[in-house]
Amino acid sequence: MKSLPQISRLVALLIVGILLTFSIPLLARDIQLPASRFVEVRQIRGTVTYQGRPARVGARLTSPGQQISTGRQSSAVLTVDSGIATINVAELTTVQVQSLSMVANGGKVTRLFVPRGQARIQARPLTNLNSSLEISSPAGVTGVRGTEFGVGVGSNGKTGVSTLEGAVATTAKRRTVTVNGGYSSIVFPGDPPTPPKLTQENLKYELISLSPIDQNRVRLICTVDPLNLIFLNDQPLEMDRTGKVDTILPRPANSEYRVVVRSPLGKQETHMIGSDLLK
Repeated sequence: MKSLPQISRLVALLIVGILLTFSIPLLARDIQLPASRFVEVRQIRGTVTYQGRPARVGARLTSPGQQISTGRQSSAVLTVDSGIATINVAELTTVQVQSLSMVANGGKVTRLFVPRGQARIQARPLTNLNSSLEISSPAGVTGVRGTEFGVGVGSNGKTGVSTLEGAVATTAKRRTVTVNGGYSSIVFPGDPPTPPKLTQENLKYELISLSPIDQNRVRLICTVDPLNLIFLNDQPLEMDRTGKVDTILPRPANSEYRVVVRSPLGKQETHMIGSDLLK
């Protein structure tokens, strides 16, 4: 016959076994699995860097903080895992991994960060209710369950969101708006998203003045649709909430000013300003 201490030890082992049986699944509800989740570089054009060095097709981002950046007149195409989403990355854009994790019932949680530039995302429908795909910017977060949309992030964090098909939920300052296909919203840092409006994709700009400050600098004042991004000679320009740009810039060596206006969906128009307009 077993002694009382032996029986106590057996009971204790049984209790520990039961606790482990029920606790291990709970502990595995949200586990980082960098080896099984990835963002892969599928296409490269021009200068594209991965963690500060030249990127190559097939390179994979697997850990939080890893990122891809495109240079001037360059672009890249990324895929999440084996096709959860395809991301077309425009020039002068950075895409960074925030989280690639697995959750209960095989769900996949993907969180990416776009601190600057423009990216267009085509995501297939997420059939697992525990799966999610989020694109963050300095101004807010856009959640996706299957759609095609674009984001344009300015140098001050201002973010334009346009949905081509499906719908996305854009959240900032504890407020969420649904941006359906054909509609757009803007998120200014520190503010909730603007109410969605029908996407116009107005890529025009209005030049108010281009005036010399001294021999080396000029002052540019113009207006654009605030949904868009604007660049002058490949330099991103900041705008106010109305889309007004008022900035001082160095004179270009060739005396030509190339203005590019780009929408969140990646469409763009190029406008040339001649030095003869200086006044």
